[in-house]
Amino acid sequence: MELTDVERAIETVINQFHCYAVKGQKEYLTPNEMQELVVQKLPHLGKVRIECMGDPDEAKLEFGEYWDMMGDAAKGCRRK
Repeated sequence: MELTDVERAIETVINQFHCYAVKGQKEYLTPNEMQELVVQKLPHLGKVRIECMGDPDEAKLEFGEYWDMMGDAAKGCRRK
């Protein structure tokens, strides 16, 4: 069965998280990895706010937080 456009979009969001998280063989992103993902994969969404997550060397952005950030970024996209 072929995925719908929405299902493919969700799959892409999930796969991008894992692509960047896998660089360090972990299940989270660092603030720098998240910034890299945003710059490379979301250049047309404008700025995605990456809130301070404490010490950048110890900060972890787990999937649920990433998903919330993607949702917030999507809220800024409106068809005109």
